[in-house]
Amino acid sequence: MFIDKTPEELTTIFVNNLLITNRGFNYYVDWKNMEGYSQYLVEIHALDVLVGCKDDDVFKARFADLVDKLPKTILLFPFLFGLAKEERKKINQGKSKLIIIQDEIDGADNLTYAFPANVTSLTIEQINIYYNFFVQMGLKYLYQELIEKSTLDYIIGVLVGMDSNGRKNRGGSAFELACQPIFERECQRHNLLLLTQTKFQKLQELGFNNISQDIANRKADFIVVDTLKKKAINFEVNFYNGTGSKPEEIIDSYINRQNDLDAAGIGFSLVTDGKECWSNASNQLNKGFRHLRYLQNFYMLKHGMLDEILTSVFA
Repeated sequence: MFIDKTPEELTTIFVNNLLITNRGFNYYVDWKNMEGYSQYLVEIHALDVLVGCKDDDVFKARFADLVDKLPKTILLFPFLFGLAKEERKKINQGKSKLIIIQDEIDGADNLTYAFPANVTSLTIEQINIYYNFFVQMGLKYLYQELIEKSTLDYIIGVLVGMDSNGRKNRGGSAFELACQPIFERECQRHNLLLLTQTKFQKLQELGFNNISQDIANRKADFIVVDTLKKKAINFEVNFYNGTGSKPEEIIDSYINRQNDLDAAGIGFSLVTDGKECWSNASNQLNKGFRHLRYLQNFYMLKHGMLDEILTSVFA
C-alpha cells in the first residue's frame, strides 16, 4: 500500500525509485503515423515496374503508361520525397498546391503541381508535366539507382524516418506517452473513462455542473471519469531533468491546482519524476506528500498506487 504511508515513508520510496529518462518505446516511433498510403497499394506495387530501369526511353514509356492507366499513382509522389503529412493532406484535398521555384533563365520562376485525390484521368500534357516533376525531383534517379526491390518498403522507411525526425515534437510529452499505457490498463480494469490532453470543459459536456469557467478552460494531461457517479480526478504528468527546475515552485503550483480542483469537486494527483530534479529535494517532497493528496512517481504509479487511488476516489 502507498496512500496509507507517512510523508516520510513516501519520500523515501519516491527518492529511491527515480527515473533517469522519460523515454518509453512509444517515444521513438509512433507507428500510427505510418498511414495514408494503404489505400493505394495497387499503385504502389505498380510503381515497381520502374525499379532498376536504366534505359531512359524505356523508363519514360513505362512511366507514361503507368500514370495513364493508374492516374492515382501521382498521389504517391509526395510520399517518395517525404512531404510532411499535413501539407500532403492539404494538397490531396485540393486546399493547396506544391510550388517550386526554378533557376532556368528562360523558364518560369515558379512551377505549380497539383496532386488531387479525386484525379481520374490525365492528358498527355499532364503526363509530361508529372514526368518532368519526377525527373527534376530526383525520383527518376531514385528508381534507376537507389531502390532495389520494393516501393512499399521504401515508403514505409520514409515515413519512419519522418516520424523519427518528429521526435522533438514528442519530447515534451514523452513522459505522458510512457505513463499512458498504465492509465489505459487501470481504467479498463476499473471500467472508467480516460480523457487525454483535454480541457475540463469536457466534463461539463459529461454532466458535471460545478465546473467554473476558469477551470473549464484549463487543459489536463489525464482525467479519469466515472460518468454514472459524476466523479473525476485529474492526473498531471511531468518529468523534470533538473535544468531550471525549482522543486519548491513545482510543489507550490500543484498545491494551488489541487485547491482549485477541490472547489469543483474534482480530485487531483501529480505524477512527477526525474532524478536530476528530485533526488536532492526531500524537504520539498515531504511538503508535497503532506499537502498533495496523491503525489507519486513512475515507480509508484506502475506498482499499485494508481490502482489504490482509483479504488479510493471511485468507491
